[in-house]
Amino acid sequence: MNKISITLDVNKVPKDKVVERRYFDRENNEVAVRELKLDIIQLKEPRVIKEGADWIMKKTHFVAIPQSKEEREEGKKGIILGDGITFE
Repeated sequence: MNKISITLDVNKVPKDKVVERRYFDRENNEVAVRELKLDIIQLKEPRVIKEGADWIMKKTHFVAIPQSKEEREEGKKGIILGDGITFE
């Protein structure tokens, strides 16, 4: 099994990035969900964080909130919420 564990710091999530969406399900009940869109980006080169006798823990990804075109043009810094770690 190839698994990536993601850990997020929810204190870093700006409240304006959480979007509420409403829809009706198959039974015609209204459902409200609060969503946060995230990007999981693979690092060019994994970084070894820790090693044991028969395992290696590597940082392979990071998790960020996607930026709008306007935010990028304004030079705003992206919000990185956490890391993706794999064990080998």
